[in-house]
Amino acid sequence: MKTLKITSIAIAALIAAGTANAQKTFAQVTAEAKAELKAAEQELADLRNQIANEKIPLSNELTTLESKVLEFRKERDEMKSSRDSSDLRLEDLRKKVKLRSDENIYLRNTMAAYVKQFSTRIHAAELQDYKEIADTAEHLAENETATDSEKFTAQLEVLKASLKRVKNIMGGTTIKGDALGKNGLQVSGTFVLAGPFAYFGDGGENIGFAEGDHTNIGYPLVVNRGVPPEVLATIGNLTATGTGAHPVDPTEGDAIKIALVSETLIEHIKKGGVVMFPLLGMFFVAILLSILKFFEIKSVKSPKAGTLQRILDSLNSGNKQQALEAANSVDGPFGDLLVAGVEHADEDKEVLEEVLYERLLAAQPKLERFIAFIALTAAASPLLGLLGTVTGMIDTFKAITVFGTGDPATLSDGISVALITTEYGLIVAIPCLLCQALLTRIAKGKLGEMEQASVAFVNGLNNKK
Repeated sequence: MKTLKITSIAIAALIAAGTANAQKTFAQVTAEAKAELKAAEQELADLRNQIANEKIPLSNELTTLESKVLEFRKERDEMKSSRDSSDLRLEDLRKKVKLRSDENIYLRNTMAAYVKQFSTRIHAAELQDYKEIADTAEHLAENETATDSEKFTAQLEVLKASLKRVKNIMGGTTIKGDALGKNGLQVSGTFVLAGPFAYFGDGGENIGFAEGDHTNIGYPLVVNRGVPPEVLATIGNLTATGTGAHPVDPTEGDAIKIALVSETLIEHIKKGGVVMFPLLGMFFVAILLSILKFFEIKSVKSPKAGTLQRILDSLNSGNKQQALEAANSVDGPFGDLLVAGVEHADEDKEVLEEVLYERLLAAQPKLERFIAFIALTAAASPLLGLLGTVTGMIDTFKAITVFGTGDPATLSDGISVALITTEYGLIVAIPCLLCQALLTRIAKGKLGEMEQASVAFVNGLNNKK
């Protein structure tokens, strides 16, 4: 910029010098021009010195500014990197927050499920102690206005109680509470819990194992049926003192359950009710008659081989007395048939056949007597069993009307008792039906043999045409 200025000055000087030629001499002009040139050069040198002097600070300032720019760029890059890192950390934190939130929901649901199952998993004797905290936790879990902190606090109380319970049971613990004793009456006493085993004693006659599967009726059931006296004495001492040996059931209650449902034949029959008396009475009478009838029919002896032919030969030869003696030697219905045939051998064939048929008809009732009663027993016993079942079901539904269906075990027990009469109705009917069929077949066989003997007798007489 300053160089341009000097050039302009020189040009102006030349123009001025040309203009002044008319007035001044060339030497003057030259001198003036040199003086002006020298002044311009001096001014140029000054300007250059000034520029040189100003260039260093400007260079320094430019260097400083460039350094600042680099610093600012570095700072910008660092801030950008920091922002990117912050974004990554923020996203990571968001993922962690979501993960923790999901874990929180899972734990809350798991704890809620555990609390709901807690009351059903513990022994009925313990339910009297833990029911309050379990119910509180369940109600808070279902309460939409309750905070998560309140729900977790209640659930943790249940978890703490559960851990404490496990510790107590592993070492054995005693609990005061109520149970259902003899005749289903509620009694107060002491429970002893050790592992999976529970015992109860009230210092009296209600001593035994505490069956915890009856939580639907509110209290455990004291089971001592089928338990040896020495075992009951051990349980009584254990519940009274809290120390001592305790009996162990390796089947974890299955043996007791089997003992509860096992019964003698007399006990099983008594459950059938009054219908069992006529049912069993008819059964014993029918079986007794079947045995007697079997031997009675089997005692009817058929004529020996050749006896009928001897009788026919004697009659055909005219020796009726000898034929009569031979006929009298045969016992039973066959003898009566042959004697009647010999006595009426001289009659017409039609008359003889009628006489023999009459003896055959007379023998039939004796052979078939009492078989009808056996058949009646076979037919009536299922009906009597059904009658007992219907009566028992009516009583069961009456009990349901009064006491409700709170105890399915009692309901199933009533139904099983009602079905006992049907069971025995079939037990009576099947053997009676078989006996009736067998005896009928044997009796018809004997009648067939008598009929065959009658035909042979008539056809064997020479004078019968």
